[in-house]
Amino acid sequence: MNDDRTRPLEFEAWVLRLKAAYDAGYYRTESAEGEQTRFPWQNRTCGDCPFWAHSSCLVRQARRGARDATCRYFDAWNHAEAESIIQYLKMTPVRGPWTYGEDQAA
Repeated sequence: MNDDRTRPLEFEAWVLRLKAAYDAGYYRTESAEGEQTRFPWQNRTCGDCPFWAHSSCLVRQARRGARDATCRYFDAWNHAEAESIIQYLKMTPVRGPWTYGEDQAA
């Protein structure tokens, strides 16, 4: 088992390089900086999302600016889930305060 006293110094340098690359927005730390790959969501905003329209998120039904950071539904692998949520929200009737309590017509 390695502890701080037996850990090789090369490990520390590698971790520092990995952290620096991660902080800079890369998820692969190639030795050549030009070959590093950026995170897929980097430099993406709600305005780029297919579920954003008229300053609101169609999935969360919340007001979002075009320059706000994207959520998980931006990623292609989450599109089916987002579409399912949108369909569910369309099917759910909107109930206002006038629907609770006694019938207004009586």
